[in-house]
Amino acid sequence: MRVGWNKRYVLHWLLCMQWHRNSSRLGSLVILTAALVVVFPEPIASVLPVDIKEQSLQQADSRASVMSIGPAVRSMDEFLKHHEVGETNRSRLAESIVTTARKYNLNPRLIASIMIVESRGNPFAISGKYAIGIMQIHLPTWGYAADREGINLFKIEDNIDFGARILQNYIRQSGLWEGVKRYNGFVPDNPASEHSAEEYVAKVQQVYEFQQPAASQPAVLQ
Repeated sequence: MRVGWNKRYVLHWLLCMQWHRNSSRLGSLVILTAALVVVFPEPIASVLPVDIKEQSLQQADSRASVMSIGPAVRSMDEFLKHHEVGETNRSRLAESIVTTARKYNLNPRLIASIMIVESRGNPFAISGKYAIGIMQIHLPTWGYAADREGINLFKIEDNIDFGARILQNYIRQSGLWEGVKRYNGFVPDNPASEHSAEEYVAKVQQVYEFQQPAASQPAVLQ
């Protein structure tokens, strides 16, 4: 320690040096900020944080998706109204049917027709054969899977999604109307089951307004 220096002076000198260094850094930061403002007077997309850009893109995709399904949902709402589905949940049903149909590559009118025959849009419908909800999911067959996946069969969106997934699987295995028969619980080589399944398909086709194609034309959904 130099002659004449004391603790108070040393402390003062250290603080001054620290302040000087901080001041220099602060000055440099101010100069750098001013330069950036001059060079980039407006925000540029490329300097946005990645998470903000991703969030903006996700919001844009979400808005585009909503806009694209809007007309389909309105058309489905009219279809349900025409078949006397109550107004209480009708818009929610329409949106869920359209969204689910796109998810599983099914015709939304087919899902809606099955729903109308099964429950006419009542999310709390329970049959004497232990089938519940909008799409009348058969509990002895599908209850364990629904419970394992945490599916609430009394929730409109869950029930329609699960029912459409079952329907899609049957159609993929057996074809369109045979798949609809199986959705109804059709048992092969059982005359009573065959008759019941044929009646069920006829009801669904009537709601769907299905037109039987000519012999020379392929059987496709109208």
